[in-house]
Amino acid sequence: MIVYFPVIYPDELVYSWFCRYYVHSGCFSHKMALQYLYCKRSDNPNKEFIGNLNHEAREQIDKIYSLDKLILNHSMYPQYARFVPLEQKKKALYRLGHDSCDIHQLFPVLSRGEGERYLRFCPLCVREDREIYGETYWHRSHQIRNMRICTKHKCMLMESSVPAKSEQSFTFCPAENYVCYSEAVFENDSLMIRFAEYLDSIFSAPMDFDNDISISSILYDGMSRTKYLKPSGRSRYTKMLADDMNEFYRGMGICNIASMYQIQRALLEGGVDFSVVCQIAFFLGMKPEELTAPSLTIEQIKQERNSHYMKDAVPVDWELLDAETAPVLEKLAEDVYAGTANENGRPERVSERLVYRELGLSGHQLDNMPRCRAIFERYTESYSESWARKIIWAYKKLKKNGEAFCWTDIRKISGVKKKNIQLTIPYLMKHTDAEMADQIMKLINDY
Repeated sequence: MIVYFPVIYPDELVYSWFCRYYVHSGCFSHKMALQYLYCKRSDNPNKEFIGNLNHEAREQIDKIYSLDKLILNHSMYPQYARFVPLEQKKKALYRLGHDSCDIHQLFPVLSRGEGERYLRFCPLCVREDREIYGETYWHRSHQIRNMRICTKHKCMLMESSVPAKSEQSFTFCPAENYVCYSEAVFENDSLMIRFAEYLDSIFSAPMDFDNDISISSILYDGMSRTKYLKPSGRSRYTKMLADDMNEFYRGMGICNIASMYQIQRALLEGGVDFSVVCQIAFFLGMKPEELTAPSLTIEQIKQERNSHYMKDAVPVDWELLDAETAPVLEKLAEDVYAGTANENGRPERVSERLVYRELGLSGHQLDNMPRCRAIFERYTESYSESWARKIIWAYKKLKKNGEAFCWTDIRKISGVKKKNIQLTIPYLMKHTDAEMADQIMKLINDY
């Protein structure tokens, strides 16, 4: 039974709050704390959100702090929900507080890039927290994608050793125990500071649950004041915009710069990634309020919607489209195949359906793009071969942990069904050495 919860601190990530509950409550194991908080042992809470709380924990927390406020003010919900359609935004808010759900079903979630794989902290915030509260904690604003600076102290954020993504074996890692002493390194680039403040102001602005203006209409309005949109409003110079943005942000030293494909998706309502939208808007000189509290007229919204369909009247330059899409597809296929596109690192099969969906292609357009078709065929494999790669990945992951494991452990994290095990055997030798293949085969035979 939960009898005590610590006070939640300003800008504290809910995961951090639960970590401090684990310490202050006297739970002698992570397993005990998980049992008090969550519905079942198999629940694997996401560090950016709340997780599938059991009835008692939900009731207890709701008395202290309403679940909606907890999600809005202490989870990463604003980062993922800020630019999604209104109904999706409302549905996600409810489900995150009341249902068991995979966040990938609620929002588009990009894989983590350089500098985003571990929880971050500000050395000066750590010092202040300990002076004021007697302990430090994980700050929510420090975990925003592409955030490199503490906007309060203007110093660089440091990476901890605590993974930011979900783990197979969930652990509570309070910041007080995992943040080491670090000297503050101050940022002198005023443009980088302005960009960090821009991200923070958009992230922390109140969520709009009344208006449903698409982000593509908002960005279209921002582009209308630049050289990247024809005066007629019927053509966007997307490649020019992507090239100029790449040069601009590369000069600032930002690692995860929006690709042309991501920019295209944002401009045509297919992508609502927080970092991508903010990069476009900041580069175009748009004010934060234009994104968080837009005031477009019906006529302005109509202009953007009508502009979508002009592309159908113009012949497609397949050679140009193929050349521009090929590097995007190469990166996408490589990430999916290797597992870096997946939060848990598991490799996946590069399917034609996935490629069409992620690249925003329709019909049989890939047949008109030889370079892209060649890339896709290079990654093409049967389901059996894909399952074999997943089994090898799972075996290596469990082996690295250094604990004893059996075939059911491999099957659990690889996601390969029992009935398909035998189909993978011919492909094991193709993707690993003879020794490892023999060890996996022994586990299969002993099962």
